[in-house]
Formats: sequence, C-alpha cells, structure tokens
Amino acid sequence: MYCASKFAVAGISEALAVELEPFGIQSMVVEPGVFRTDFLDASSLSTVAERIPAYDGTPAHATLDWAATANHTQLGDPVKGAALIYEVTCQDKLPGHLALGRDAIERRLVKIRSIQDDLVAWQDKSAATACDAAA
Repeated sequence: MYCASKFAVAGISEALAVELEPFGIQSMVVEPGVFRTDFLDASSLSTVAERIPAYDGTPAHATLDWAATANHTQLGDPVKGAALIYEVTCQDKLPGHLALGRDAIERRLVKIRSIQDDLVAWQDKSAATACDAAA
C-alpha cells in the first residue's frame, strides 16, 4: 500500500504539472531513496506486518527482512537531501522528477529500461493499430 500510494501521488503530480503549466505553476515529484532517519523505528511504525507464509520469497518479505536490519544504516544523508531539494526548488524550471540518492537513481534507471524494453518489443505491432489514412 505504501508504494502504491507513492505511485498514485506521482501520477497526480505529473497530471497536475501538465494542467497547471499554462498558469505558471510547476509540480515536482521527489523520489528519495532510503535516508538515515527514524522512519524504521518502532516509534514511527505503528504496526509491524505479520509474515504470511504464502508471501515467502516475494518482495514483501524481502522488504520486511531489510527493514529489520536497516534502521539507522540507510545510505542517504537527510541534511544533504534537504539541501538538494532546496537548491532545485530555487531554480526557475523544476524537473518533473527528482531522484535523491544512488539507490533512487538506480531504481529509476531500471524502470526506464523496463519501459523501453516493453515499447521496443511491441512497437511495430502497436503502431500498426492506427487507422489507414486512405480509409
């Protein structure tokens, strides 16, 4: 649910950026990697997900395993991340997406490659679904 809600916010932000551009209003999606904060503390996580055996070997359990050991060892420095957000937002033109951290950059590159692979694999057949101009 956490990732799905982030994806929804990014989609809304992208749509708003296009709709509001004529009014001089910009929108930027900040996509942070893992930052060394208290996010994984028990004080931050109100409930801990129970392990469901059917999910063994899935990303859900891998994330639970990682979260159990990653607290306060995350790669990102929150002060540096905040400074970059400030620097970017002081510019005249905002990027549509701002990846923060090496891990965030790598995730975006993987996503871009996946989208490119999907497009290339079906590009010719997809383009062929257009109506003929003579029709």
